[in-house]
Amino acid sequence: MYPPILPGRRRRPGEEGTGQDRRLEELSRGYEGSPWLTALVVFSGFLVAFVGTFDAVFLFGTALNGRTWWPYAVILAALAGTHVCLRAVRYRRRHARQSGTGITDE
Repeated sequence: MYPPILPGRRRRPGEEGTGQDRRLEELSRGYEGSPWLTALVVFSGFLVAFVGTFDAVFLFGTALNGRTWWPYAVILAALAGTHVCLRAVRYRRRHARQSGTGITDE
């Protein structure tokens, strides 16, 4: 099979553009220091969105019945708090690396 021909400017196989290097640098920007920390932040965000949605629905449902089951609120607070803390750690490390204060990921 032949690859599809897409419209636009074509480059020769040996020729690389400066825009490609810039795009690769932008894509790797979040992973420059600690890919594990970034993966934890993404995964905790998924948990907050997925589990937190069901948790909020159950919390709202129990509140409508006149009673509130507080473990739902504790679960939601723990998920959101963990996600916020991980994002703060990643932000602090990224900011320290960009300002050159010498804080490393190890």
